[in-house]
Amino acid sequence: MLPEFDIAVVEDDEDIRGNVCRFLAKSGFRSWGAESAEDFYVQLLRTRADLVVVDIGLPGEDGLSLVRRLSEMGVATVLMTARAELESRIKGLNSGALQYFVKPVDMEELVAGIRSQLRRLMLQITRPELEPSWRLDRACARLIAPNQLAVELTSRELELLDCLMAKQGALVTKQALTEAVGAKDADDGFHRVESQLTRLRRKTLEATQLALPVRSVFGRGLVFVA
Repeated sequence: MLPEFDIAVVEDDEDIRGNVCRFLAKSGFRSWGAESAEDFYVQLLRTRADLVVVDIGLPGEDGLSLVRRLSEMGVATVLMTARAELESRIKGLNSGALQYFVKPVDMEELVAGIRSQLRRLMLQITRPELEPSWRLDRACARLIAPNQLAVELTSRELELLDCLMAKQGALVTKQALTEAVGAKDADDGFHRVESQLTRLRRKTLEATQLALPVRSVFGRGLVFVA
């Protein structure tokens, strides 16, 4: 049984926001809503959020920017949007979202996804040794996902993941990543790293149906979080 969690829903459509909040409350969560990222920041000063459901198409600051900020703060997020194309899904997961739901969202599926992510977070905190982990098979140049599906890696992708997973859970700086890919210029080198990472996120999602657990820390570097 999961402890009671606070879930925030950032959605500019009042009807959708209200429906999601009501269903979350019915499902045993404490829930609250915000119509924009700016409104969310104000409410967050006085209300806790253990996980945030975010719409991409928000007025003012968009949902992807909000997800990036929350990822840097260590707050779990899932995206809920009408944008169904793969490129949008990649961008959303690349921003730090743990899951991506396409509207119209089945409420039961949304709650199941939220519970899954919260259980995973609880396991990482309380019983990390029981949580299936990502593994790097260097000999065969493959990344093995927790569901045992594999991603075939290029030599550059293998170098990048080797660098990140060697310090699993810790920040790997832009300078260290630049050196890992053999680049002399820091900005150009990190641009190459980001390009490789975008391709690798796509490959991982297509091959395993799981998001690559690498988070960007704006202006500083990357973290392999699983």
